[in-house]
Amino acid sequence: MNKIEEWKAAKHPFDVWPEVLRHAEAKTPLKQIEATDLERLKWYGFLYRKRDGQGAFAERIRITACELSAQAAREIAYIAYEYGHGIIDITTRGNIQVQGLALEHIPNVVKRLSQVEVDSKQTAHDNVRNVICHPLSGLDPTELIDTRQLCHEVVSLFHDSREYADLPRKFNIALSGQSQHGIHYWTQDISYLACHGDDGEVMFQVLLGGKQGQNPCLGKHLPVLVAPEQIVLVTRALLDLFRTKGSREKRTAARFAYLLDEIGVHGVLDYLDQNLDFPLQPSVMQPPGPTGYDDLVGWFRQQEPGRWTMGVCVPVGRMSWSQLEGLSILSKKWGDGTLRTTHEQGMMIPNIRTGFKDAAATSLAALGLSLYADSLSRNTLACTGKQFCTIAVTDAKGPMLQLLETLRQRALTLHGIRIHMSGCPASCALHHTADIGLKGVRVRRVLGTREGFDVFLGGGVAGQIHLGLSYRLGVDADQLPQVIEEVIQQYYLKHKPGQSFSAYWREELRHEQAGKVDDEDYLPATWVCDLCDYHFQAEDPPVFCPGCAGLRRNFARLEEEEENTKSESWNAEAVKQGEPQALATGAAPLGEPQA
Repeated sequence: MNKIEEWKAAKHPFDVWPEVLRHAEAKTPLKQIEATDLERLKWYGFLYRKRDGQGAFAERIRITACELSAQAAREIAYIAYEYGHGIIDITTRGNIQVQGLALEHIPNVVKRLSQVEVDSKQTAHDNVRNVICHPLSGLDPTELIDTRQLCHEVVSLFHDSREYADLPRKFNIALSGQSQHGIHYWTQDISYLACHGDDGEVMFQVLLGGKQGQNPCLGKHLPVLVAPEQIVLVTRALLDLFRTKGSREKRTAARFAYLLDEIGVHGVLDYLDQNLDFPLQPSVMQPPGPTGYDDLVGWFRQQEPGRWTMGVCVPVGRMSWSQLEGLSILSKKWGDGTLRTTHEQGMMIPNIRTGFKDAAATSLAALGLSLYADSLSRNTLACTGKQFCTIAVTDAKGPMLQLLETLRQRALTLHGIRIHMSGCPASCALHHTADIGLKGVRVRRVLGTREGFDVFLGGGVAGQIHLGLSYRLGVDADQLPQVIEEVIQQYYLKHKPGQSFSAYWREELRHEQAGKVDDEDYLPATWVCDLCDYHFQAEDPPVFCPGCAGLRRNFARLEEEEENTKSESWNAEAVKQGEPQALATGAAPLGEPQA
């Protein structure tokens, strides 16, 4: 039994709550609280952030079926404003995270959220995480079944259960009532995919053992059909199987996928046959392959005539508390007072009447958000990163926003190409299965270490899962825009008709070795506009100035001496601030991420 299982057995994580209340009232310094009790707080959805000043917590709020009320959204916004940093993060599981909460505020936060019927219990560590369905469930005119109520019934099975709060590792569950199923549903521990049975009734196909992370894999098809009324009982049996048979020795091999590898699909079928009071309908019909990533930005026609859902792009999943409050007000004024989170780090506002579409979009623009986002914002994901996350080695949201801004200045369009940025190998932003995956590393340079990224190309799902192939290692954050621009432009210029970005680069990299990047690589010339002093980095100056629209002839190249002076000034400042000196160039080695 590993150390985590030992302290879980010594005191059930639910039993930490009286200690939390005592410490909150006494304002106990976090360094005086047992580390295991801080870990147990994850069972209540509060994640200790050592890097956040003197130490604070992030709260991960469960948004079952991706649906919450306007009242709940407003309360979450106020909590972020009153107790946190005033920011809201939406995760790739449709959770909402509030950063910067002090221990003394946790009891009151829990109480306030309970009054609007949401909570954060069991949203982290060895628990069943947020149970999600498609964000348009109950709205999409092409769906086969509304799965929202099924999501709530599944949550009722394990929520507040001491038994199901003791799993070997985390567990993800998703239901899709759509006629087609995106990539997201193929990487869950359990996925229920709606289909038509032999008699035309709606049934569910089952995928088991999918996961993302460091070693992603697609779920394996269980050759049965499950009726809607059987979903909860089948889920209970599968959780029992994992809880009792899953490995508690080595956490790196404790996910449900590893148990499935050990006993096989037939082992699962035998277990279900022995532990269910009803037979499951056999079916060898394979579910259709994933259709790609779900596009959830823009206007979506609903089942009810004259009603629309507004898909809102939230760049890198981060918004201010006032933006969430504004969405709450917008949903009550122009919709039905509900909101949807998405697994694409976005938001949706349903039930807007046709005549109110323009007014709703104008209200959204007033919040600094849009449903007409460019391809850069709508095709990118970024995890929390080192800004708050304990195990991350680089930041992610900040570098991604800076990367997007630079690519916009260079007039680069992604046209469906996905860029995902994770701050460490844990891949919370799913970088392994993106067209362009960016994994945070520390890179060693002549005058010290800096944040950088290993670049992977060709990830995705096309019949089978494709992991991104290593392209460049140890790319400095300042070098990243040039690398990204070059690989995208090469694809646009050289791909075969109909060939996807990932297919092109998988072919190109079959026999290539990833190269390490040094200081002098990928640093294009700097051009300065004589009219407005706008600085532009590229091999050539732009046709017109992005700053003042001046002609190309107004650009002059910044001489190398000036660039070196600027570089030396930056390096001197880094040394002055105590930046450690490096011994060699190339990517710094990474340690194992924490559990």
